[in-house]
Amino acid sequence: MTSETPTTKGGFYYDVTPEQLAAFARLSTKQRLEWVEAARKFTLLAQTPEMRERHERLRRGLPIVP
Repeated sequence: MTSETPTTKGGFYYDVTPEQLAAFARLSTKQRLEWVEAARKFTLLAQTPEMRERHERLRRGLPIVP
């Protein structure tokens, strides 16, 4: 996993190996949905109140800044 690219500042990205993709492909539909739900819960725990408000505004189709 890589935390930054040499050509960009800030942000975050990571690489997924072919082995990781193959392992995910072997999961059942239920296991994939459980994985997605766990990732969703994890990201919600890390959100600040400001991020949560921006997320909600985007979900409703509004600009992120009032």
